[in-house]
Amino acid sequence: MKRRTTVLTMIPTLLSQASNDPALAAGQPVTPRDFWLPQGASTVAPEIDWVFHFINYINYFFFFLVVGLMFWFMWRYRQRGREVYARGPSHNTMLELGWTIIPTIIVVVIFFMGFKGFVSLKTPPENSYQIDVTAAKWYWKFKYPNGATSDDLYVPAGRPVKLVMRSEDVLHSLYIRDFRVKQDVVPGRYSSLWFQADNPTGQNEKGEDAFHWLFCTEFCGTGHSDMNRKVFVLPEAEFDSWVVEQGRWLDKVDEKDLWWKAGPQLYRACASCHTLDGSVGTGPSWGNYDGTGNVWERTKPGSTHKIDKGKNLGDIIGPGKEYETPEGYLRESILNPGKHLVDPYGNVMPTFKGQLSDRGIQALIDMMKNLDKFNKDGTVKAEAIPQAAGGAAGDAKK
Repeated sequence: MKRRTTVLTMIPTLLSQASNDPALAAGQPVTPRDFWLPQGASTVAPEIDWVFHFINYINYFFFFLVVGLMFWFMWRYRQRGREVYARGPSHNTMLELGWTIIPTIIVVVIFFMGFKGFVSLKTPPENSYQIDVTAAKWYWKFKYPNGATSDDLYVPAGRPVKLVMRSEDVLHSLYIRDFRVKQDVVPGRYSSLWFQADNPTGQNEKGEDAFHWLFCTEFCGTGHSDMNRKVFVLPEAEFDSWVVEQGRWLDKVDEKDLWWKAGPQLYRACASCHTLDGSVGTGPSWGNYDGTGNVWERTKPGSTHKIDKGKNLGDIIGPGKEYETPEGYLRESILNPGKHLVDPYGNVMPTFKGQLSDRGIQALIDMMKNLDKFNKDGTVKAEAIPQAAGGAAGDAKK
């Protein structure tokens, strides 16, 4: 009875030991990098890492115990001479109770530790900062409470952050390894996760902005690897300034500069499917890939570019036709991409309705009109930048 009481009293001790880690209580960068895991950078990382290593040490113990006994039995009961002793014990009550009760206790302890962590990860604090996440082939879009959006994830330091996620198309899965959080993003439903990172990412030893990696861990097609993104943790005051500026950056760009300042940044969401140099992609290239010109040239009235299983694109663009101007067709293609399909591509492009403002759409169309002034990676050519732009050119090249 005394032994049973001792074992049972270990359970709350083990559970509290993980959550009362001094590094976690102090809100410090938490778990160091080791052979199995990268450095932990969220407040939940110490508890998760502790459970991981606890289970690992159990595995080590029983691995060496079983292998050691195996070799000892091989030596101890090896055959000597030609006579074989075939009889042996057929039953041992204490041994059978031992290998039943002890593993059961271990599994129960692990269950309670895992359940405690599960409940913690599924219960975000009430004051969490909410960011809406859209996953699609093949990009992430992060939307902040003031309407600002970004391709990479920016979060405030020292504040719990809740991600509310949905998928535009297929199954995705958001994973931030340094934060020890992962959640599937399923079409047709919302899912969420939360974390708190207390330490700003700052800069690395090379003077570059440091970051944490964000991955999609569910294979979602040919551009799966293009969904790798960066997570930046900013001091709260700096984050507040950033999110305000991010919400109005497009409005601050002069109309005449939209094509080279805003266009390349917005094109990042298009780059996973649409190339600029005519090479094959998931969607039709913006470059000349079929002899009818680039994306702007082939939308002119009279174009023989094929859509809708053999029709000429030029037949629906022009005075008195479905689209008076090429701009009207391109706008419709962004907001309602399934209405007219470029041959031989299927209806796989998600709509950008509600994600792009009229000004953003205009920036992309202006970029299409000046496609010869861009490199194939979407950066503007140095010689094409207006002379008066000065140092602002760096933003468009990033």
